[in-house]
Amino acid sequence: MPLILPERTQAVAADLRRLIGRAKVLDDFPTLTAYAVDASIYRVTPQAVVLVDSEDDIQRVVDYAVVRGVPITPRAAGTNLTGSAIGSGVILDVSRLNRVLELNREEKWVRVQPGLVLAELNQYLARYELLFGPDPSSGEMCKLGGMLANNSSGPHTLRYGSVKDNVFRLRIYLESGGWLEARPYPLADPACEQVCSSYPALREVLALVRRHSALIQAKRPSVSKNSCGYNLFGLVEGLEQGLFDLPKLFVGSEGTLGIISEATLRLVDRPKATLTALIHFRSLEEVGEAVPQLLGLSPSALEVMDANTLDLIGRARYGIPADAAATLLAEMDADGEATDLKETAERMAAICRRYRLAADLAVAFDRDQRDQLWKARKALYPTLYRFDAKKKPINFVDDVVVRADRIGELIRYLEEFFRGRRIPVAIFGHIGNGNAHIVPLLDVNDERDFAQMVESYHDIHRTVLGRFGGSICGEHGDGRVRAAYVRHMFGEELYELFVRVKRAFDPAGILNPGVKISDVPFTDHIDYVRLSKPCATCAKCNSVCPVYDVFQSEDMSSRGWFEIVTSKDYSYLNSRRVVEACLNCKSCRTVCPAGVDVAELILRRRAEHPNRAAGLIFKLHARPWLFEPLLKLAARTQWLWDRPGARAWLERLSRPFMRLIAERARIPREMVLPKLARRHLRERYPELVERACGGRGGVAYFHGCAANYFDDGVGDAVIAVLRRHGVEPALPPQRCSGTPIETYGHVNLVKEGARFNLRSFASYDTIITGCASCTLMLKDYPKLFAGEPEQQAAERLAGKVMHISEFVANSPKVPATRTASPRLRRLTYHSSCHLRAAGVTKEPRRILAALPGVEFVEMQDADRCAGGAGTYIVKDYDTSQKIFERKRRVIEQSGAEIVATSCPACMIQLTNGLRGRVQIKHVAQVLQEAYEAAGQADEGQGSGT
Repeated sequence: MPLILPERTQAVAADLRRLIGRAKVLDDFPTLTAYAVDASIYRVTPQAVVLVDSEDDIQRVVDYAVVRGVPITPRAAGTNLTGSAIGSGVILDVSRLNRVLELNREEKWVRVQPGLVLAELNQYLARYELLFGPDPSSGEMCKLGGMLANNSSGPHTLRYGSVKDNVFRLRIYLESGGWLEARPYPLADPACEQVCSSYPALREVLALVRRHSALIQAKRPSVSKNSCGYNLFGLVEGLEQGLFDLPKLFVGSEGTLGIISEATLRLVDRPKATLTALIHFRSLEEVGEAVPQLLGLSPSALEVMDANTLDLIGRARYGIPADAAATLLAEMDADGEATDLKETAERMAAICRRYRLAADLAVAFDRDQRDQLWKARKALYPTLYRFDAKKKPINFVDDVVVRADRIGELIRYLEEFFRGRRIPVAIFGHIGNGNAHIVPLLDVNDERDFAQMVESYHDIHRTVLGRFGGSICGEHGDGRVRAAYVRHMFGEELYELFVRVKRAFDPAGILNPGVKISDVPFTDHIDYVRLSKPCATCAKCNSVCPVYDVFQSEDMSSRGWFEIVTSKDYSYLNSRRVVEACLNCKSCRTVCPAGVDVAELILRRRAEHPNRAAGLIFKLHARPWLFEPLLKLAARTQWLWDRPGARAWLERLSRPFMRLIAERARIPREMVLPKLARRHLRERYPELVERACGGRGGVAYFHGCAANYFDDGVGDAVIAVLRRHGVEPALPPQRCSGTPIETYGHVNLVKEGARFNLRSFASYDTIITGCASCTLMLKDYPKLFAGEPEQQAAERLAGKVMHISEFVANSPKVPATRTASPRLRRLTYHSSCHLRAAGVTKEPRRILAALPGVEFVEMQDADRCAGGAGTYIVKDYDTSQKIFERKRRVIEQSGAEIVATSCPACMIQLTNGLRGRVQIKHVAQVLQEAYEAAGQADEGQGSGT
């Protein structure tokens, strides 16, 4: 059936809305722009996006696509590097199908939906000491649907195999037969005949494989892993065992044969202990010699990064010696007490010391230390985006496989190949099974570089197939980038079998056309514009985006927002709903290896259309002589208006004005509001305000708005802690740091306040903060004034700023501490987003863990946004509470009695969400209590003597 591509894309979207509902079908500019890309080098704009949340949705969409001849592309996280998650028809996003449906601990299997993130599955399984083994480097953001589609594997393939080795059964919707339970069927079982009768495509493929089993066996790649073509080899292997092993066919088929709605996965026991080692070799040849010996230790992972890669990502940044020709990352697991990892480490060291090493082995047993060793490897690809403004890492020969004993030879060939063409290249990968990832850095907009790319594509693939007898694809899938080369790899006869399999399951030709089986050149659909931008579209930012966590839609995600706000067709009017959805939490900036700050780009777009209603509030706030008396009046009458009946009227009466701020903005009647202070902080400490008059040097406290205006005890605690450390802080005149003002687009007001603060704090040696947002904003003043006369003053001020937790952690004076409670109390820490973005992560944890009488527990997802985000809690209360739901669950799972945090704004959200079930305290308050308890104990001992 020929594909029908309607001239008006709205026709497809309108039809689908009638079928499954308006809320699940999107076709506006932001959505189509966000879904036009995945993590590959391509761009293909779809006609519509469907956010399915049931099997019924999948069935209706596929049936409609068959009748209309509209292409359909299933998509999960869109982290694929080959372009298989983008398409010109309907994108069927399965991200909202993201539940664990069933777990069998005894038999070690789990039934899951395809939208579940791998990292979240393994977090869930960790409670039961279980694990799903395959672990691609994108595990923090990739989803199981994509892993199934590509037959992913990752660094630990040596121990756990690829996805195809870990699937018991799938539930798939077939265009030609409806829902199928794809499991291994014994050939002698009547159920096998029954399923073949019900699904003619299965009967046809079974007959095809039986008839051509000799050809399939002869063409089977002789390497350890392969995801190129359809896995007819697995079917032949199954036939030899008396099985029609259907999962082997569908895993790795990249959405071209059917749509997966469920998978039952094999689990393994989580290792009891693990060691990770980083080994720096001076000779690449010696790496090749060492690997077979290291494989004798049964490692779970062996990863290599060549000298080019180490140079590109920055040796100094990761502590890599200048003379290292290659770095090997090795990991060993212990399944029980019988395995002594320290003995294993000694054996490994003995093997490696036979060779010329650039440094001693770095061996880590602790989780945090092991994560540090993995850091460079896991962030490698997007980090390459920092290398050059024009030359970008281009994935087009990125996943070749050779025999493990020839990987050193392959790397040497590749280094010489690219050196001769003067092309920077990163070569890294899974050396233990011969899988190399090759990422040249090219400017595809340059004619010479483009020609080099095309030439390299053919030369390298031919060499891998001819000279090395390898595979062009180990774990990333064929997608668009290798589809045209599948024929060359397997030859005409086997390729024709692949075509017949595709036709059997997809007679309408609508399932992910252009992917896996195609003659279209790999250069079609390259996104030349995006490849000149700094974003790798790797989706690492999506893994921490609180809005994406709620909506599970690419147009409501960090990566999607980057595409939208940098598009040439962007306008505020066509993108307002998504531009206003960002919390400005800065989590994307914190995790992005390429250094992209999506929130900053959005703030610039908002600055083109400042919110007038919010501007009126900020202008009033900038006049303390008028604003503060009004606030005190509200404080004195809070007992009257902060009651259920009055709050209902307040919400109703304030609604017209709040809508001027945002469509969903309101002062929720159910929200626990912070208590307003009748006497502001500056009034409570007149001696510190006076100390600031004419004073020079010393320590100043930038208290910010919340500590000054709210009766939350945070400002008092910060001052008390400073005094315990022998510091009498000054309280200079100050204006809002600017974070909330910038959020609503009023850059001029931000700069006005910032200039005031620059003048007021210029003479001090140290500036202490207690608010995470104030900390980040003050440290970001140099960006605010980039290229302006105030830049140098801003840089000087930024260098003086310290959060109170930083100050305490580095203070030479260590006051006595004691618990105020006679029993051990469990405490956890919520890491405020802006404090993380300011680079302060370890200090609060360190000082809390050191307190007596406290059992400090690390909360899962401690670094995820709680959803308050300053004024976001009133800008979109409903979404903020949906974001908080995840935080509430992990706090309850931690069993903590106290949640400490670093920001008064986070305290508001935590207090509102937990409703007294757990105590909420600022880090400074926890310290203050410990100092005071010690002081009272000393006084008691003194009076007793």
